[in-house]
Amino acid sequence: MRILLTNDDGFDQPGILELERLLGADNELWVVAPLHHCSGTSHSLGLYASMELRETGPRKWALEGTPTDCVKIALMEIMRDKRPDLLISGINPGANMANNIFYSGTVAAATEAALWNIPSIAVSVQITSPERRPRFGTASRVLAHLLSRGLATLIPPGTILNINVPDTEPDGIRGVRWTRTARFASDISFRQLEPGRVFAYDRYRSLPVVDPRNTDVEAVENSMVSLTILDSNRTSRVVPPDLELFDGSF
Repeated sequence: MRILLTNDDGFDQPGILELERLLGADNELWVVAPLHHCSGTSHSLGLYASMELRETGPRKWALEGTPTDCVKIALMEIMRDKRPDLLISGINPGANMANNIFYSGTVAAATEAALWNIPSIAVSVQITSPERRPRFGTASRVLAHLLSRGLATLIPPGTILNINVPDTEPDGIRGVRWTRTARFASDISFRQLEPGRVFAYDRYRSLPVVDPRNTDVEAVENSMVSLTILDSNRTSRVVPPDLELFDGSF
């Protein structure tokens, strides 16, 4: 396959290098990833600054922009003559589940490709101990297995497959589950560096979930790989009850 790789951690980070190692032998890889770390940038664009594009190797570029910028410039400039068959964003060190999908640059990059009707996968691996290196090897083996089973062909047009892999060795994985996105019951708190004036986020920690049944969080906490289909069309399927909202004038 002709595959575009990106991430939100930076072009030289171990997660994307693991994807290159995993997929390079059997696929035509193109890499366009941020020059700098962009976690938490969501679907933002570098609208108000110029963006330098640096070629770092054969079919490899680093862009001084966001993950979304990387996908846009890949599709509109670098690969404009022939689009990729698949986009993979990751491997992100840290799970992208529940509310965090809205902040994630990893998920946003995949979402941008989905808007172009390109099958898109965001892949992340859980971290339970900051002292231990993320298990990129486990995540890459999971991804290789799923791709070999034809998973990329099951992604509906305009959607994103969000994969979260538990923090365990491959033989510790108990299965694969289709899940829904959880909702955290609370949020990360702030630290006051100067009371009432200077703030910083506390270190990320596990948060309680509202109704964890069949969610990404529940699956990963039970050592299962979570597969969640996210829709790039944010229109809600919930239709409000009929109500006369307009009587001919305001």
